[in-house]
Amino acid sequence: MFHRRLLALGGLTASGGLLGMPPVMAAATERLSMVCRRSVVEYGLPPAEETHEIVKVPGRPMALVSQMSSSRLVKLALDPGTERVTAVSAFPLGPPAAMLHGLAVSARHPGRIWATHEGGDRLLLVDPRADALDAAPRVEREIAVPGGGRGPHYVSEYGDVLWVTLKGSDQVLALDHTRPSRFRLFPAAHQPIFAARHPVSGDFYVSQDSAGSVLRIDPRNGRTGQIPVRTERGGTPVGLVGGAGAVWFVLLGSAEAGTGTFGRIDGDGRIAWYRLSSPLGRTASLLHLAFDPPGAAYGREPGLWLLGSSIVCDTARDVIIRVRFDASWTRVVGEEYAALPTQLCKAHRLLPLQRSVLATELTTATVAQLTMSRH
Repeated sequence: MFHRRLLALGGLTASGGLLGMPPVMAAATERLSMVCRRSVVEYGLPPAEETHEIVKVPGRPMALVSQMSSSRLVKLALDPGTERVTAVSAFPLGPPAAMLHGLAVSARHPGRIWATHEGGDRLLLVDPRADALDAAPRVEREIAVPGGGRGPHYVSEYGDVLWVTLKGSDQVLALDHTRPSRFRLFPAAHQPIFAARHPVSGDFYVSQDSAGSVLRIDPRNGRTGQIPVRTERGGTPVGLVGGAGAVWFVLLGSAEAGTGTFGRIDGDGRIAWYRLSSPLGRTASLLHLAFDPPGAAYGREPGLWLLGSSIVCDTARDVIIRVRFDASWTRVVGEEYAALPTQLCKAHRLLPLQRSVLATELTTATVAQLTMSRH
């Protein structure tokens, strides 16, 4: 059932603000602050217990979403001008037990995506057939996870090599997709989630959401090491991405509370820590993060998108946060917040577009869209 729900919110800065205020009050705040006007709209997807990853098809007005509990790939048609979701269509990509999860855009195979069958221990190269909403995606290639590895969760492509986290066997796989017999398996702590290459050092970093540490891999010599996260910072490193000269990651916290903390890893493996300063952010349970796509402009300062989630803490808010930085990407200059209309939805992944931001909701089979206009 395709549906929409709207919530108007005011712009907030690092000095704080009111989250979830009545719409009339929010509108008044917008006029006074002259920061920005926001709206969040929700779009229903086919029913599923778990809605997970989301990617944009390059050069096409379409986004793709994985639903793991049903192994469906969902197509979202986007209006080319406004980016508003205009239609939704879903297709099975394997049996439900295959557990479709990870999605990644392929540069080596334009127009294609990589996907993971977490339950089937397979990597897939998929033609989503993005020119037609009602065209069923085609699996062009399947690669079995080698070496006894199990549970492929996240996948990313770096040239000819796929980097894949294996939740079932607590490993990280680096596989040459042109010659799958060439691969390496790296041991990880419990439940590796994301992997990203450092833009300066070339090392790979892996978040491990049940270990309280971040794994560092030198792909040149195969050496690995664990970088501990002190408990006073907050536990559960989850979302992790490369960008702005570093690798960035967030901390989810515990079932009692989050700490609104995220970190920046420099080329030498040192972590600079940041904690949200707004009353709304200091206890945020942060699950995911993302950078703007090339060419997007959301304001004068560069920024990082964070996603607060109720996935492990029932008192946490499901919220999209933009943290604005100075030009050096070392000092926070502002924070802005927008709550999702459906709370306790276990907000899961972020996808910034040119004019808006999409977020998947894990347990409500919903995608939320935040749009903004500056004044």
